[in-house]
Amino acid sequence: MSTARTTIIFMLLVIAGLVTYAGPRLQLPKPRLMPVKKLPRQIGDWTAVTDRKVADDVQKALPTAVIVDRDYRNSEGRTVSFLLLSASEIRDIHSPSVCLPGSGWRTDTDNLVERAGFRITARVMSIRDSRFHVWYWYPSVPFVEPKQPLVRMLYRWRLTAPGTYRPDTLADLSSSMMARVIAPDTPGALKDVQAFVDAIARPINEMISTASQVR
Repeated sequence: MSTARTTIIFMLLVIAGLVTYAGPRLQLPKPRLMPVKKLPRQIGDWTAVTDRKVADDVQKALPTAVIVDRDYRNSEGRTVSFLLLSASEIRDIHSPSVCLPGSGWRTDTDNLVERAGFRITARVMSIRDSRFHVWYWYPSVPFVEPKQPLVRMLYRWRLTAPGTYRPDTLADLSSSMMARVIAPDTPGALKDVQAFVDAIARPINEMISTASQVR
């Protein structure tokens, strides 16, 4: 066996040993819990009209999640449903791309759009005989940086790593929130969704800015 090959194998064994020993002891980054309950009930032309209580089985499945789920109506009587979720454990920030199909929804169209500074998965989805616009995204909320140098280095690399990020799942470490807008696929509904996303951007960004200053 060549010296180079022996050296490579030795280094791999050393790395494996370090990971085995240090892995369980590394403090991985965690999401920041955002104060989503402070979401305003009046957002531009949109007024909250209905709040939905989180089902007990959902809260049990997502124990660290804090969820606001409500309808907003504008001055023209048009309504959208908005859900804003934050959690202190990444496993409790679920993706609608998993949850909705699991509840019987199917995807008819699927696009990635950028609006109001957000990168949004914009879909038309159906359940039974009804179609809806379903837009969802993960507002950027960087985690508190890990203390361990190795984990901090990997964390910083992950935030700047090249490649196309499709926000269908929480695939990176840049958010502690999930936002979702749903509106029936009726004439004018797409413009309603777009207008609501434009309106909701400011309160979400203000919430993130205020909370992120607290260490």
